[in-house]
Amino acid sequence: MNFSKTVPFFFILLFFSHCKKNNPLKNLVIAPENWRSETIDFPLDFAPSLDYSGTEYIRFAPGWGKENTADYFSYTFLWVIDRDPKLSSTKLESEMETYFDGLITMISKEDLSANHDVSTSKAFFEKVNDSVYGGKILTYDPFTAKKDITLNVIVTYTFCESENKHLVLFILSPQTLEHPIWKKMKKIGIDLDCD
Repeated sequence: MNFSKTVPFFFILLFFSHCKKNNPLKNLVIAPENWRSETIDFPLDFAPSLDYSGTEYIRFAPGWGKENTADYFSYTFLWVIDRDPKLSSTKLESEMETYFDGLITMISKEDLSANHDVSTSKAFFEKVNDSVYGGKILTYDPFTAKKDITLNVIVTYTFCESENKHLVLFILSPQTLEHPIWKKMKKIGIDLDCD
């Protein structure tokens, strides 16, 4: 797959153009008001082997947990971390497999009706440029649909000099990049002044 042709230029600019002053009481991900918000500190309970210190900020589209909606499983998460993640296609693949397998294991343990014989996650990424990666994650929805799902993913990285933090923004949806949900997702930004 050739993400350099399918990822619009606005995704590259998007990450840098939506930064505002940090409000410690709010989620740092700028998304539509009706997107549910969640914040998790590293190390992540479901993926403790991801060796970072910092915070994960998550925003879920309204239909995230509803299988037959246009924005099913469409969401974004931002890692604000202390050290350089030294991203590469291979590293992103490994870390996303760890991340999603951890989620599957944690949710399946809590859900007595879950199918515990689900396949492990598989991620594929391609570098678009020094700060953008495009890819797919083949995983499993243990939350609602309880079936395999393929997520399209755009990952954008930058260093926020004013905060001395590394920012990795993940935007995910099972919908193709041409689907209208991505028009909303292209407006996602980060509430930090990184100048």
